[in-house]
Amino acid sequence: MANKRLSDKNIDQLLVHYRNERRRLTYQLDLIKSAIADLKQHRTTAGTSDPARPEMVEGTVKRGPGRPRKAVAEKAPGKPGRPPKRVRKVRPLNEWDNAVMEAINQTGRLMPKEEILEHVSGWAAKHQPQLSAEEVEAFLTRTLQKLSGKKKMLGTHHSGLRRGYHYGLIDWFFQSSGKLRRQHYERLVLAPEEELV
Repeated sequence: MANKRLSDKNIDQLLVHYRNERRRLTYQLDLIKSAIADLKQHRTTAGTSDPARPEMVEGTVKRGPGRPRKAVAEKAPGKPGRPPKRVRKVRPLNEWDNAVMEAINQTGRLMPKEEILEHVSGWAAKHQPQLSAEEVEAFLTRTLQKLSGKKKMLGTHHSGLRRGYHYGLIDWFFQSSGKLRRQHYERLVLAPEEELV
């Protein structure tokens, strides 16, 4: 570690400094060793059987591994974090929803959109005569999407023999896969021209 740029006087000063530091550290080490010996002797006289594991004070709970959680009260307001999820209240079905559900309940079978449109058009002519045929169809499309999507009140079945879905009550379908239950296959009525395709 000798450096050629240091003079002999500087080297002597460094040696004196390092020797003093070593003496100080040795003194501290002796103090620590004596403190450890005193603590060990005190523990053996207190009656602890296992010197490696100090006894826990009664009533305290040993903390598990990992960083302890912050208490809820310690969290300062305004700190970043995920806001609580907004709970939406369940809305009752509107008149369009009821008209579609009633059409399926009355027939007791799976219905394509065209058949549901016939039932709903008759209902709309009485209850909302100001709507045009295109508006009625738009309302029906939105209602079918809502009831078979978010609301989960209608299930959908694609027969493969025609375009689009057949809609039926959700109880007629498996909850996990969304497929039509075998015992409800008779509810699917296809027109003769569709069966030939």
